[in-house]
Amino acid sequence: MTTSATGHPEVLPPARWAVWAAWAAPLGVLPSSVWRVAAGFGNGHTTTESVYMLFLSIAMVGTAFLTVGLVSRWGEVYPRWMPRVAGRPVPARTVTRIARIGGWLLVVIILYGVLNNIFGFVEEGARLIDQDKEFEQPPAWVAWLYLPAAPWGFLVLAVAGDYARRMAGRAPAAKARPRSGAPTGV
Repeated sequence: MTTSATGHPEVLPPARWAVWAAWAAPLGVLPSSVWRVAAGFGNGHTTTESVYMLFLSIAMVGTAFLTVGLVSRWGEVYPRWMPRVAGRPVPARTVTRIARIGGWLLVVIILYGVLNNIFGFVEEGARLIDQDKEFEQPPAWVAWLYLPAAPWGFLVLAVAGDYARRMAGRAPAAKARPRSGAPTGV
């Protein structure tokens, strides 16, 4: 394996499908997030509810955008503007584990939402802070805004698999190398 100018091992470029899948994650959650913000600042919501919906949407898009890091340079090496770690390799195993756990959690949440919609496990949704009334259910067309977010977990899992494949050669060796002249084992 070759090394870069910084002395760190170079990694394989991401697969083309992985780049498309990584960008599909934040783009998939964008329609529902925009609708949530628009609905939060209308329809008679309190300030607390509106702020909650705004921050929920920002967190959702921001978290989905982290998937892009799995196919970008900033997912391989810390950027220069980060103190103490600038230029160092990102710990690939940790990133892969977090991405896979997050991907599986998203799959479980999406499956629960779909199954709850079909079988009605929970009748009433959670109430927000200081919410006295139950808001009416949004129109049926709003479900189409959430549909692009459904494969988010599967996209994260696929891109994390590609990331792990690319970073496998970069991981430090777990075994110590034998000294020159020392027996290698019998």
